[in-house]
Amino acid sequence: MTSSVRSVSTKGLRPLRVGATPVPHAEILENVRRELAALGVDLQVVVFESFDEPNEWLAAGRLHANYFQYLPFLLEFNRRHGAALVPVVPVHIEPFGLYSSRVSELAALPEHAEVALPSDPVNADRSLRILDELGLIECTPAPGLLATTADVRANPRRLLFKELTSWTLNSALDDFDAVFLFGPQAMDRNVRTHTALHCEKDNPTYAEYLVTTPTAGDDRDVRALADLLNGAETRRFIDSTYAGQVTPAF
Repeated sequence: MTSSVRSVSTKGLRPLRVGATPVPHAEILENVRRELAALGVDLQVVVFESFDEPNEWLAAGRLHANYFQYLPFLLEFNRRHGAALVPVVPVHIEPFGLYSSRVSELAALPEHAEVALPSDPVNADRSLRILDELGLIECTPAPGLLATTADVRANPRRLLFKELTSWTLNSALDDFDAVFLFGPQAMDRNVRTHTALHCEKDNPTYAEYLVTTPTAGDDRDVRALADLLNGAETRRFIDSTYAGQVTPAF
């Protein structure tokens, strides 16, 4: 975990500490730093390399807000930890796709193909449900529960599943027959979403939110950040910087 280097004068400004993962979240936050400074706010972006700490820090009062997750992930964190973190505004959507450097279409996936999934429960569930929808497996979790590989009831191609930390998925692309990647990870590998075996785009269920605590939901500085993140300049920045690998959610 590292903090970003601030490039504007912060003297006399009110600090606003926001946790984020690196791409695109921290980059999008950095893009509104000067506008917040003009409103009297010193945006302090705390960059995390995992999906666990940003919510833990926010719940413990070490952050004013965070920006790295979609609602299913937030709800699962609140459920598991007895927390009450709340969404503020949706900001962007990352395409989530199944990619391969070995085959060019789903029909060519061989028997016993090795498929890499994100290891966190919410994204593992998302991956397995996509494979089920594509007809590659039958996965039937109990009502209200997240799907796991133990819920796979039929697997006609005998696919072999390997759960990897989300941060390592892009480096595993050449080591597996197919790998699930988020849009920024595909971009990091210079892989375009149209080359995916299957890609889920623009699903509002998976919009990534600015999140805060119930007591900070009406805080003027959090609201100022929310307004800027849903502003025209942020839309322009997302569209021009990520060229469809990340799309606005507002």
